[in-house]
Order: sequence, then C-alpha cells, then structure tokens
Amino acid sequence: MKQKINSWSVRHNSQGGREVFIKAVLQAIPTYAMACFLLPKSLCMELENIMSGFWWMKNHGKSGMHWGDWKALSALKEDGSMGFRNLSLFNIALLAKQGWRLLRFPNSLLACTLTAKYYKDSNFFKSRLGNLSSFTWQSIWTAKSLLLKGLDWRIEDGQQVSILDDAWVPGIEEVRLQYSNLNPNLLKVADLIDANTRK
Repeated sequence: MKQKINSWSVRHNSQGGREVFIKAVLQAIPTYAMACFLLPKSLCMELENIMSGFWWMKNHGKSGMHWGDWKALSALKEDGSMGFRNLSLFNIALLAKQGWRLLRFPNSLLACTLTAKYYKDSNFFKSRLGNLSSFTWQSIWTAKSLLLKGLDWRIEDGQQVSILDDAWVPGIEEVRLQYSNLNPNLLKVADLIDANTRK
C-alpha cells in the first residue's frame, strides 16, 4: 500500500480522486488474501491507518490534520460518510462467501478436500474446528456463525429440513424452534405437510 501511495501523485489530486484511489486501488490490494485467510485485526487496523493517513495527507506528501477516525469514514454514504470499507468486517464477509460456496458447490475441489478432512460424516454447519487444522479451515470456520445468522431454508418438499435443527420459519428473530414435547415422529418439515392438500 505504501508503495502504491508513494507512486501516486498527491500534488494535483482532489479529495474525490483520493476517494477513488482508496476504493479502487488500496482496498483492492488485500482482497485476495482476505478471501482465503482471516487477517489479524491489528493488521487490518494498520492498513486502515495507512489509508486514513493518505486520505488526510496534504500536498507534497505532508501529513495533515485527521478530522475524523476511520470508523467514522467507513460508515455508509447514506449516513453522510465516505463509505470506505471496514477491513476486518469485509474479511469476515469474504470468508463467509467461501463457506457459502462450500454449501452451494459440494463437488468442488475445495469442498471435497475440506469435507474429507474435517467433516466427513457431517456437514459444514455441524463441523468442528478440530485439532491441528489448517489456517484456511480455521479462517472459513470462523465465518460460519455469520452464515448461520443469515441463512434459512427454502422448504420445497421439506424432506431435507429438520424441524428443530434448521432455520426455516421466516419473519422471527430466533429462527430455530425449540419444543420439549414435540412428537418424536415429527423430524422433518415434510412430516408437517399434508401430502394431499400440500398444506
């Protein structure tokens, strides 16, 4: 990042030009690494400090007064801020996307490899971190909680959806049902659907 900033001419650069440079160049540099690995928060803060220093820089490379911190600059544009990325949160989002790909494409090389090594008799959501796991698996596994918050099932015939273990009822905050006296014969959502009326 520092090399890119040093090679960029700040002298004739407007604030709009700096905004485009930060969003299109500086924030794109760590994207590939963040899609594969969970970066330490200290590294994300260091990168954000470099971008913040560039944003507030005066002409001729002199540091300027910081009129706001990076948290304020990374709020949404709709809220009156600049809309820069919070790198730590963006890192988690990219890793959650990798977890989503494991679910959507179970026959991909990465999914087959991770399945064979970490959750052979289970699925991604029921997987455990395990001992001596690779840094890639630790990173993707960390983002699993974000996926669990946002995913719910599309019922279709209900054969694959567990009544208690899966999120399948839309519009409620706690999407997983908990019943202590549920009929033990009712395991899947398909068991709740009348075969004739489809209700």
